[in-house]
Amino acid sequence: MSQIALPLDIAPISQGEGYLVTDCNAKAHEQLGNWGSWPNATAILIGAYGSGKLAMAHEFERQSGGRFVSNANKVADDDLFHLWNQSQMDKRPLLLMSSHEVSHWGVQLPDLKSRLAASLLIEIGAPDEAMTAGLFQKYFALRGLPISEDALSYLGKRMERSYENVQFLAQKMNVLASERKKSITRAIAKEALAQHEELGDKSGFQSPAAQDDEEN
Repeated sequence: MSQIALPLDIAPISQGEGYLVTDCNAKAHEQLGNWGSWPNATAILIGAYGSGKLAMAHEFERQSGGRFVSNANKVADDDLFHLWNQSQMDKRPLLLMSSHEVSHWGVQLPDLKSRLAASLLIEIGAPDEAMTAGLFQKYFALRGLPISEDALSYLGKRMERSYENVQFLAQKMNVLASERKKSITRAIAKEALAQHEELGDKSGFQSPAAQDDEEN
C-alpha cells in the first residue's frame, strides 16, 4: 500500500495491504513483529471491531509463517487447546484474536486457561486523531472520492472517536456525497455527524456485534 497523505501534520505509516500505524497501535504493531520472543510462541490480540486485527494478523502470518485464529473466543476449548499443542509441535507462532477480553471467553479447560494466562497479551488502543483521519482517507481513497482537510478537521474535533463511529460516519458521508454528486466536504461531514448524534442509531450500518471479527 502506498503512503497515505494526511492533513494536520500527521503521517501514519502504511503497513502491508491493510493497516495504518499511529500511536494508538504502534506498540501492538511492534509486539506482533517480535513473535520470536513471545512466551511459548503464543500471543493474544485484543481490539475493537474495525481496529485492523485481520490485516495485522495477515501481516504477522506473512512474516512469521505462523498461524492466527479469528474470534478465538468462539472456538471450543478442546479445539483451541489442540491447536496450541499443534503449533508447539510445528514450532510455529500462534496468534489468537478477539474483540473480547480473555476473561470473557468462558474458558473452562484448566490446561487451556493456564496457557492463555501465560501468553503475551497485545492490545490495540482506541483510535487517536491520526488513526481517525487516516481511516477516513483510506475509506474514501478506495472509492475514488476525496475528503477535504476541513471535513477531517471538523470531525476530528467533534466526533467521539471509536472504530465503529469512523465506519458509520464514513458510510453516511459516502451516501450523502453520492446523492449530491459531491466530494466529501465540511458541510457533508457536519450533516453526517449531526444525523448520527440526533438519531442515535446506525440505520443502514450493520452492528459490529452482528459481524465476525475476521472482517476487521
